[in-house]
Amino acid sequence: MFSIIIPTLNEEDNIYKVVTQFDNYKNKYSLEIIISDSGSSDNTVELSTKIADNVVVYKKKKCNISKARNYGAKFASNNILIFLDADMQVPDIELFFETLKNQFINSNLIAVSPRITVDPNYENFTDKFVHLIILLISNIMNFIGFGYSRGGCQIIKKKYFDLTNGYNEEYVAGEDVDLFRRIRKFGKTSIFNLVNIYESPRRYRKLGYIKVLFLWFMNWLFIVIFKKTFSSKW
Repeated sequence: MFSIIIPTLNEEDNIYKVVTQFDNYKNKYSLEIIISDSGSSDNTVELSTKIADNVVVYKKKKCNISKARNYGAKFASNNILIFLDADMQVPDIELFFETLKNQFINSNLIAVSPRITVDPNYENFTDKFVHLIILLISNIMNFIGFGYSRGGCQIIKKKYFDLTNGYNEEYVAGEDVDLFRRIRKFGKTSIFNLVNIYESPRRYRKLGYIKVLFLWFMNWLFIVIFKKTFSSKW
């Protein structure tokens, strides 16, 4: 039913936690977990082979997040693709999959994302405020038919993922928003506001919100106008 594709690059500190959170639900929801590695130099691959259903390594040069996600999707055997970053945690897994079963699989929606917030163990007021604004923007963009989603967790019907040729491999950033924008021509996209998942605040702590939001906006703008990314790396 569901193929969970986790792109990795040196994620040995996170990989065990993100994969094993689904252990008790694999049979109930027919899950397969695919690790798509971009050439990690740590123990990510070794650890993954012990806990994931399939571990694939992108061996060509200059791999990016788009290439890793697309490569992992090639090995998916189920008709619902869940692209999940390695620092993500699903606090209520039953709610997550039951919502997909009841409100997504047989609906006219072709791609959705849950609400993403910072892990409560590390969350501060700024995290809450910024993520609330992002959620509002995401809902508005999908409502008006533009298609918008963050890449930390994107759920897509494989048929339409294949029709759009997946993520644009030329994009090192903004590939998530671009995919939802392109896939929107085949059907509706949405945000499941009542389904929450947690992300690590590591990027926000490292770069700060002003820089992260600036880069998000500039990459989105460049993709829409110039069909290329503002950032040369991400």
